[in-house]
Amino acid sequence: MKDNHTAKVQAYHASIWVNSILPPLKLVVGILGNSFALIADGINSLADILSNLVVYLLLKVSGKPQDEDHDYGHGKYETVATFSLGAVMIVAGVMIVVDGISTIATYFTDGELPEIPSWIVLVVAIFAMGLKEWVYHYTMKKAKETRSEVLRAEALDHRSDVFTSLAVLIGAGCAIAFGGVARLMEPVAAIVVAGFVMRMGAIVTIPALNKLTEASLPQETEEEILQIAESVEGIQLPHNLRTRMTGSDTIAIEMDVRVDGNIPLYEAHDLTIRVEELLRERFGEETHIIIHIEPMTPFVHKVGSYKEIQNETAQ
Repeated sequence: MKDNHTAKVQAYHASIWVNSILPPLKLVVGILGNSFALIADGINSLADILSNLVVYLLLKVSGKPQDEDHDYGHGKYETVATFSLGAVMIVAGVMIVVDGISTIATYFTDGELPEIPSWIVLVVAIFAMGLKEWVYHYTMKKAKETRSEVLRAEALDHRSDVFTSLAVLIGAGCAIAFGGVARLMEPVAAIVVAGFVMRMGAIVTIPALNKLTEASLPQETEEEILQIAESVEGIQLPHNLRTRMTGSDTIAIEMDVRVDGNIPLYEAHDLTIRVEELLRERFGEETHIIIHIEPMTPFVHKVGSYKEIQNETAQ
């Protein structure tokens, strides 16, 4: 668990390093090179580094073990960080759209076109694309290795930045090559890519919001949990299942099971311990499990699978 957290922090160091370089570079060249799209991209990158600092602090906290004030650990801090990162992506996309529409509207109302950008804008856009594509693959690899939702969110943010810089390249390239009304390609391209940025923000934010609001695990996962419980000989009709995420890769499981009411208490307890062992083998050692035992009689007079008994009850 500690090595897993260390890998997350190391991957995030790479993101902070890359995101620290790009904002000043894009903003300075965008202003001096007369590129609206690169300035907007610089604002997007500036939002990235600010969110990086917040997420980094939350990620450090999320790796702490449980304590007196956090019985379930600090995993939700990572979920909060993920939600925050997705929200920043959405806000950055909205900002780019608003600025782009404003520039286009100025042309139609006043006939004013943006200035032709400098060729150095193209160089910076290509450099940013290459750097962001590299850090995307690196971060996504670490996200898969550690099953980290916040690293996955960060990787998707890097990929959205690649497309944003691509828009700068296309828009500035058209403005430089063709001039005239083609100068509007800069804000148009920026608006199109802003849609991708906001979409990726939603992809990141919605799952994090579900975890923060205590959404249950997917139905197929809950079905698997019930099957694992029933696979233990002596356990009957696992039911009243309640599940939730307690962190990026940890879950909580609560359920009721029925056992022979005539066996000693210690034997019934051993059965639940076996269920817990199987569940932790499948979902990880940090899985929080509560199993409540009910006697088989007088509640159920037929031995069968939970599906068969549930179906008969429904009829």
